[in-house]
Amino acid sequence: PLSVSWDLASSQSARRRPLVAVARAGRNGRAAAVSLLTFAVPWLTYTRLYFWLQPRHLTFDGPFMYITGKPDPGCGLTRTFAWMWRGDLVRAVIVYPLGPLIFVVTVALIAYSVVVIVSGRSLRFALPPVVERSIVIAALAALGLNWIAKLIWLGM
Repeated sequence: PLSVSWDLASSQSARRRPLVAVARAGRNGRAAAVSLLTFAVPWLTYTRLYFWLQPRHLTFDGPFMYITGKPDPGCGLTRTFAWMWRGDLVRAVIVYPLGPLIFVVTVALIAYSVVVIVSGRSLRFALPPVVERSIVIAALAALGLNWIAKLIWLGM
């Protein structure tokens, strides 16, 4: 099996553990891939058609905006994806700075899900807990900063 290793130093000796490995997907792996496709493909279709749907009043705001009158953390993501479909990176970033990165990750995850379903193989990650926590904290901080900027830009 394909794997990339990293050294894990312990008090007694250094061991090698695979950081990333390709393994059999199993039922849960395939179910996760199907779930992702079930959500992501309609979402990408909606955002691809957004500029056609919007003038016909066939788009919607999230419940957070209806209840509070303020943008939610994902406010602008639909328009950012729509601008990405048109290849306008500048407008996409202006609307939602994290949007282009989320768009690329979404497309990559869809491709990955298709590979998992077709091949029955998936990636297995063995990240140290500190790395996992750091990734989660960085992602939440980026989302929070993006939301704060949106609130300031649109007014509290």
